[in-house]
Amino acid sequence: MLRSVAEVSVLTGLSKVSIYNKIKLKEIEQYVVKNKGITYVSDEGIDLIKEGLNLKEDTLNHLNDSLKVDEEEVAISIENKEIEEFKVELKALNKDYLNSLKSENELLKKQLDEKDKQIAELHKLIENSQILLKEEQKKSEQQLYLAEHFEEVDNKLHDLREKMDQKRNEKKSFLKFFSK
Repeated sequence: MLRSVAEVSVLTGLSKVSIYNKIKLKEIEQYVVKNKGITYVSDEGIDLIKEGLNLKEDTLNHLNDSLKVDEEEVAISIENKEIEEFKVELKALNKDYLNSLKSENELLKKQLDEKDKQIAELHKLIENSQILLKEEQKKSEQQLYLAEHFEEVDNKLHDLREKMDQKRNEKKSFLKFFSK
């Protein structure tokens, strides 16, 4: 039975171009018939194409197996190289990270020292303020004491004036008594 190139392509799983290339081979040429511009291949030709594919498939399978082994070896070596590269990158990143942590730590130490100095200065200022407050309280107390003292002295003076005024008045009245 004759089949078209499209049908042979479907049966073999090859593209039409591959089938046309196969039918150009001398072994298969005798089983090819052209009718009204359409190329047909007989069953014997299809069998030869399939046999060629089987031989090629066996060869391909052997090559694929050896390629798989090679691919696995290459994949393992690539993985090993990638792991080594990753280790190198990781070491570099760790160094960078450690360096950044060290610099940050140094910065924090400097800031802490500066804060300690500021706290010491503030402590001195507080002590000075307390001393000034005590002195001011003493001055206020002294001013109150002086104000009370002046008031007391003023009261005594006032009393003394009144007494002196009374004595003068008594002397005047006594003198007036004699002068009459």
